[in-house]
Amino acid sequence: MAKSLPLHLKRLLVCTDGSAASQGALNAGLWLGERSGAEVAFLKVINAATGKAFQATEETPDSLEDLKARALAAGVAIEVKGRPANSPHEGILEEAKAAQPDWIIMGRKGQTGLSRLFVGSVTARVIGHGPFSVLVVPREVTLDFRRILVASDGSPDSVAAWREAIAVAERLQSEVVAVSVAVNESRQIDCQLILQHLQGSAARHGVSFDSILAKGRPFEAICQAAQDERADLVVMGTHGRTGLARLLMGSVAERVIGMVGCPVLVAKKAAE
Repeated sequence: MAKSLPLHLKRLLVCTDGSAASQGALNAGLWLGERSGAEVAFLKVINAATGKAFQATEETPDSLEDLKARALAAGVAIEVKGRPANSPHEGILEEAKAAQPDWIIMGRKGQTGLSRLFVGSVTARVIGHGPFSVLVVPREVTLDFRRILVASDGSPDSVAAWREAIAVAERLQSEVVAVSVAVNESRQIDCQLILQHLQGSAARHGVSFDSILAKGRPFEAICQAAQDERADLVVMGTHGRTGLARLLMGSVAERVIGMVGCPVLVAKKAAE
């Protein structure tokens, strides 16, 4: 096997609210920073009204000094930031607008299931309002990325998801499995063409490739494929519009994030 190359990432913004649920994000920030040489900023948003951090009820046992020691041991240069804002998601997006990270990294509680995500959650708002790709990481997950599942429906954001997946796979020598879901009989040919196109792209990049043409409800098919294929990472897009009305409520991305046991990268297409 060829030697792995450094990842394509240059800047990472890791969000923490001081809770144990943030541990997945902290671990991923250090892990990705070590494999990319990226600039890694750890952000805690400060309540502009009180001057205190928006603090979760369940605090993490790791202190700032622990984080710095882990980063030093991993050879990762980090910056710790606090940004005042009216709400956590506003602070994250304001910092991201200034820093222009390749990925925003956020944590996720350990349990799975639809009850895990809720309208108004910080993660949902960051994904819904921002143009940035967001990696959502469960609290206690093994970071590997050796087997990547990419969901594609041919939309611009699923094209962005494919580009991110290929960039990771090409450098880490990962295997890629693409899944396209036909919601009805008339979509099967379109899905077949999408998978054929992705197969050609993977071949040009020298990436190991397999594909799944699934039928039924997209979120169920994607979650099942992630389980069956033992995916270490799921990469997918979202659909176009942003704003409060679009906060992932009932969307495929929300359900996949809530139900799979591995990190999920929600990719956004580059701004025109």
